[in-house]
Amino acid sequence: MVSDQEWNMIDWLEEARALLGWLDSLDSGPVLIMIRHSERPRDIDVPTTIQAELTESGHDTAFEFGKRIPKHWRTTIFHSPHIRTKQTAERIASGFDANNGQLINIERLNILLGGKGDIEKIVTLAHEIGFDEFYFQWKQNKLPPEVIEPIDDYLDRLTQQIVGIFNRADSNDLHVYVTHDTVIAASRSIYLDYPVDEGLSVSFLGGYGIAKTDSKLVGFKDGEVVNITRNFPVH
Repeated sequence: MVSDQEWNMIDWLEEARALLGWLDSLDSGPVLIMIRHSERPRDIDVPTTIQAELTESGHDTAFEFGKRIPKHWRTTIFHSPHIRTKQTAERIASGFDANNGQLINIERLNILLGGKGDIEKIVTLAHEIGFDEFYFQWKQNKLPPEVIEPIDDYLDRLTQQIVGIFNRADSNDLHVYVTHDTVIAASRSIYLDYPVDEGLSVSFLGGYGIAKTDSKLVGFKDGEVVNITRNFPVH
């Protein structure tokens, strides 16, 4: 378990604390938050990267994250196929339930893994050139399509799915997407008024949010409310 003091002292939870504070400040939605999975082991090799599970701290902090989601939100949690995102989603759900929150469902959403491609080739290349460089080359369409699909094609598919889900939501609905740093970095660069040349600066359980309040779309990233671009076409 994570005490209040530990929750407030762990450095890599700064983004998560800010995101939850923003959620608590909202009176209505719908709202989505796109977050990275909780802590996994660091400095690991290619096979371990693919199969890595959460650390003990990762399990505990994901549970605490769920406990701190304001319970007035009707919450659905989506996760990628990887085990660490599934574990994160389940622990968030357990924490939310422990606080008597209304959990609608936990669902696997394959598109949250990232662009279509050969996962072993993707992770191997990312280890070879560095994850930030891999992301920048993907953004610049310099990666071969036999490794990963073009980023614009991926973002078109991602947008179609999550905007479709968002458009069907009610004002008290919260959608939590548990995914990976590349997905968060790529999507926030087109949905939010945010630098497109930013690297993979996403902490565990960190990410961004989008809310529809008073018929207006707002975003949240790095402790600030930001503009939403026309690339997030809700109605």
